[in-house]
Amino acid sequence: MRRKQRQNNSLRDKLLSTIKVLLCGILLYAGCAMLFLGSGIGHSYVVRQNAQYASKTLTIKKADKNKKAKTSYDATKTKSIDAQELWRARQYPASPIGRMSIPVVNIHNPLFAGYGSHNQNLSYGVVTVVQGRTMGGPNNYVLAGHYMGNYGPAILDNLHYMKSGDIIYVTDMHRIYAYQATKMSYSIKPNQVEVENNEKGKSTITLITCSDFDISKYGYGQHRTVVQGTLIGSVPATKSNMEKTELTDKDNQASTIVTPAKKTKTINPVTKKVITVRTPARTKVYQNVSFNQIAATFTIIWSVVMVIILIKIWIPHRDPEVEE
Repeated sequence: MRRKQRQNNSLRDKLLSTIKVLLCGILLYAGCAMLFLGSGIGHSYVVRQNAQYASKTLTIKKADKNKKAKTSYDATKTKSIDAQELWRARQYPASPIGRMSIPVVNIHNPLFAGYGSHNQNLSYGVVTVVQGRTMGGPNNYVLAGHYMGNYGPAILDNLHYMKSGDIIYVTDMHRIYAYQATKMSYSIKPNQVEVENNEKGKSTITLITCSDFDISKYGYGQHRTVVQGTLIGSVPATKSNMEKTELTDKDNQASTIVTPAKKTKTINPVTKKVITVRTPARTKVYQNVSFNQIAATFTIIWSVVMVIILIKIWIPHRDPEVEE
């Protein structure tokens, strides 16, 4: 009778211990996930995932349809990226009208018309700032995107690493337009909107993001990094040309912190002319790790630890000397 009671007590203790371990484990898992998603690097990875999702199935037909989607060009309603804004933005579909890339600094993003019907587009990629401007047209094609904190995998974090002569590619899925960077500025005030003006008779592009890469010098959100360039040519958006200009939907959106690099001669895939470009720096290993890979790795480690603890609860170690 006492033996049976001891067994029941032992079973009850094991069940209670199991419940406690599972509850603590779930709380730990949720807590770590919230800490990661609430951090700057977490935000960066979520935006990268958003961009990949929005860009993955983009076709000519979808891009043309998305150009007719309702949107807003009111920059005053835009917000900084945080967990709440990311969650809010994901409640609304993002409709890309094309893609953009700057291979030498490893920037790749879907491209959206305006800020979106619910100002969601900046949480997915790069947006057009001025209504009515056309890609490759005789105007200043102005694009803007968030600076995510130089964590590597999202939006325009590496824009400040560009140099004069670097090539910017944009596509509407019909044609690919190549612009060559001519001017870089880092201390532009938010109200200096003259950088968005057209230059008569010229086809130009302007990219804008925050200069938060050096807060001690430029402050937080107080200045803008602005890169401007001129159109040097265009080609049809064939599969081959899209791959050469890194405008495909492959997972190539992990940005690189560019270090001084050697110059090399190459053929520009758009102009077909020999040009001198800087050799892209190697991407850091952690910047090539996707959000899903991070989540899967943490889940596996958590699961293994939980299983080991539960095994110790249900199959206790027996000391042979005690049994004798």
